[in-house]
Amino acid sequence: MLILFIMCQALATVLMLVSLHWFVFLLNLPVATWNMYRVWKVPMGNMGVFDPTEIHNRGQLKSHMKESMIKLGFHLLCFFIYLYSMILALIND
Repeated sequence: MLILFIMCQALATVLMLVSLHWFVFLLNLPVATWNMYRVWKVPMGNMGVFDPTEIHNRGQLKSHMKESMIKLGFHLLCFFIYLYSMILALIND
């Protein structure tokens, strides 16, 4: 499921580059890169990025919560930027 999300986000980032939406492309590029890095950094044998046993054993819950809140803020910001862009495009047509 996480791989599908990363592929969709990478595709959206590439589409923004192709359609010359530079601001949105530059906004999405660091997050798409970070997500790909996180998936490739998962050690062999773990269930995924957020392996429940590893989070509680190593005390990583706080750092994972911080990362999740930052991503939530990013997605809310993107939602309102996309909504504004859509409304502006509908008004201008």
